[in-house]
Amino acid sequence: MSRRQALTVLALMGAAPVVLAGCNSRSQPSSGSADVIFRNGTVYTVDPAKPRAEAVATRGKQIVHVGTADEAMALAGPSTRVVDLDGGMLLPGFAEGHIHPIAGSAITRGVDLQFDTRDAILAALRDHAPTVAGSGPVRGFGWRYDAFPATGPRREDLDAIWPDRPVLLIAIDAHSAWVNTKTLELAGITRDSADPVPGFSVFQRDPDGTPTGYLVEVPAYMQVLNSVVPMDEGFVTESLTQWAPKASEAGITSMFDAGVEIMPEDKAFGHYRDLETAGKLPFRVTGSYYYNQPDVDPLPKILALRDGPQTELVHVNVLKIVMDGVDAGRTAAMLAPYADKPDTSGQPLFSADQVNDVVKRADAQGIDIHVHCIGDRSTRMTLDAIAAAIEANPQRDRRNAIAHLQCVDPQDIPRLGKLGVIAQVSAQWAAPDPYWHNVTTVRLGPERADRMYPFKSLSNGGARLSFGSDWPAASYYSTFRPLEAIEIAVTRRELGKTDQTPLPRPEERLSLDQAITAQTMGPAYQLRRENDLGSITAGKLADLVVLDKDLTAIPPHEIHQAQVKLTMMNGVVRHEK
Repeated sequence: MSRRQALTVLALMGAAPVVLAGCNSRSQPSSGSADVIFRNGTVYTVDPAKPRAEAVATRGKQIVHVGTADEAMALAGPSTRVVDLDGGMLLPGFAEGHIHPIAGSAITRGVDLQFDTRDAILAALRDHAPTVAGSGPVRGFGWRYDAFPATGPRREDLDAIWPDRPVLLIAIDAHSAWVNTKTLELAGITRDSADPVPGFSVFQRDPDGTPTGYLVEVPAYMQVLNSVVPMDEGFVTESLTQWAPKASEAGITSMFDAGVEIMPEDKAFGHYRDLETAGKLPFRVTGSYYYNQPDVDPLPKILALRDGPQTELVHVNVLKIVMDGVDAGRTAAMLAPYADKPDTSGQPLFSADQVNDVVKRADAQGIDIHVHCIGDRSTRMTLDAIAAAIEANPQRDRRNAIAHLQCVDPQDIPRLGKLGVIAQVSAQWAAPDPYWHNVTTVRLGPERADRMYPFKSLSNGGARLSFGSDWPAASYYSTFRPLEAIEIAVTRRELGKTDQTPLPRPEERLSLDQAITAQTMGPAYQLRRENDLGSITAGKLADLVVLDKDLTAIPPHEIHQAQVKLTMMNGVVRHEK
């Protein structure tokens, strides 16, 4: 067996030495022939010291040359593969700053409900009915809020199709669910049942207290999922195994799992490690402990995960805190009341005292926090908690992040940069799609809706941007394709639309360079991997993606049409077409 073959086998088996997230030094490239050389296209490095190059060479798991084509070809040997970019583009592997692979791969199985009207959704369900054999649960994902009244979908519509078997349909943002009467009966949910988190996660009810079948927020539908529609180990393993190659097809090589939700974290990360051992995990994962229960102390949980098994591709070192919900359910915590329901401004899941205490103790243990904040009130509370922790604890290299930042009060925008907080945003949401017109603008009113997604202002204020799709969660359509996020960040329009009026405040559009950086180096920095990932730099890991088009040479509205021709992770080709 040649040295090159041996290295390839080790990479596929996950048998190479462990590289942990906190690694802050790159090993020097070893000598010898290159395994792969990329040439004849645009090499976009995301390295300020050398923004462009003619060619790149890799050996084993490393990038060993970034420079001229002649220099690269001097490294060619008898077994070196030369990849002709054919005028396309070579980029660092895309990184996901916020995604839910295990939960998403499981809950998106079933019928796809991403339609604009109630009638279209019900038609899809009726068409799906004959394909569901047996008497087990019916699953689906993606129904849109604006297809239904503000009070949400109702159980009777599902009863007409499936009167005798449980049905659980997750909303497009994964923050609510729609169930039938049979599901409520099996879960023991009646007019006398207490809401899981009063004021935040509730069972929507008729005036007499009878549940309607609309379950608001994750705690409510997890109560049903766990008792009626459980996802066993085999189902989860099968779901993740089927989805993993799709990440490679999209060019993703690293990601932050922002919350498992459907099963205990130790079991969930075991699924990743099992795939890694089998050579079937085509990306590296940084995991988190998902904290959304005010009566639970998360510190013992995250410390046990951090100090537990860690492998080359899978490790856990982040506390994910859910501070609020979403605007659709009026569970996003706002500084001012909702425009369409002035008696509420949303309720944060944790009080100021609770979040201050948790953040300070996590920070003292060296744990980075990653906080879900949709509303401007939850964002301010989180910034206050981080500021208090910084003041109380010794100085350290912090990588705290606030996720989504859909609505940020202008006076809080510069605070992220001053506090070193990463602005982790879902760029593909920043388009004037039907959800923005029919839900967000109605809930928040035009003034707040018009200043949403302040990406450029956050960057100008000193915050590092990190893109993450939040898949499967979405506002209008569910996607994890980085090229779609990059396009919308640059245009603030729906994909491919040139005549659409951009989302208000077009000055918040990012440059192509800013968007690419936010999809590569941004998450790498967030995940403490900037010294070995995020750019095409000699000595870094060979995580690379080849596109059939040079993004710098095409109109912005065509970015999403570019095809991922090849994805390499750790020097191994994980996808090729």
